[in-house]
Amino acid sequence: MNKKLGYVSLLLLSPFTMAMQPMDDQSLSLATGQDGLSIGINTDLEFKHIAIIDQDGLSYTDPDAYTNKAGLVIAGVAGQATAQNVKISGLSGGSATQLGLKAVIDTDRGIGTNGAFANIALSFDGVDGIRISPFSIYAAPSTTLSTLVGNVYTANSIFDSGNILKTNVKEILRSNSNIDIAFDTNNKPNMNIQLGAVPQDKMVLFGGAINSICGTGTGCNMLLVSDYTTSGDSTTAPVGASFDFQLTGHDGNAFALNGFYAGIENTGLIFGNTGESSKFDLKLNNVTLGTAGQSATGTFNTLPNASIGNIGMTGASVTNLRVNVGGM
Repeated sequence: MNKKLGYVSLLLLSPFTMAMQPMDDQSLSLATGQDGLSIGINTDLEFKHIAIIDQDGLSYTDPDAYTNKAGLVIAGVAGQATAQNVKISGLSGGSATQLGLKAVIDTDRGIGTNGAFANIALSFDGVDGIRISPFSIYAAPSTTLSTLVGNVYTANSIFDSGNILKTNVKEILRSNSNIDIAFDTNNKPNMNIQLGAVPQDKMVLFGGAINSICGTGTGCNMLLVSDYTTSGDSTTAPVGASFDFQLTGHDGNAFALNGFYAGIENTGLIFGNTGESSKFDLKLNNVTLGTAGQSATGTFNTLPNASIGNIGMTGASVTNLRVNVGGM
């Protein structure tokens, strides 16, 4: 990943390096009229861990206040013989390929004394979807988190050797299959980012549409992890609430992203939409609590656990949604 980021950094920095070379008046006059910068990137994105760290925990007045540093960590699935990175790639014809991105960057003086801004239009290039490889979300104590003190970065891991979870690291959610996000062929997702002044009123505006998330079969299997078949041993099968997640547009129509936005305000990170969204179908298929085929002796007349069926929403939409995340 470091090498790939280095290549991206070199690509991004190369125009600025060129700009520092001596230029004559004629060259400067030609450069002044440019319409911005276009960057195309084809790559695979991989990572071992991504952590969201809370430095001070909860804050209560009682003596048992939970105020210690901890984090939510996204990483590969625990218990595999060989640790697997989380990988984000493109989709073409249903098969994984390099992720193609295009950025069109421009600046404008805007209106008024504080009106200058940078505009970055991001879109997907040469792909018709995104694939996210299997991953898990963990709750991790400070002793397993990487640290940055001053200029000193110390790497750490939530896994011991053999890809076994360290003590006090708890798996919360596991994705057992690839998550495929299929784009609307004629209206691929995009986002427009404005930094500085924001004439579009939001830092990030989304556009385009998606056909589905986990749209094939019954969906992508996910598990809310409670424990493992052998308690505390992540190399054995997980136990918890299992379901197949699936989101599709309603009645064969794509789900439009127009009207959705994101940004940073003084209260924290925000995400939402303006007005009423297009309709979608959300399903949790094959919902099973516990381990299928098993049950405690004498419980429920010794009936084994099995799927309780499918639940979900059909033709749903959201109106003026607003989510605020702050306090980390």
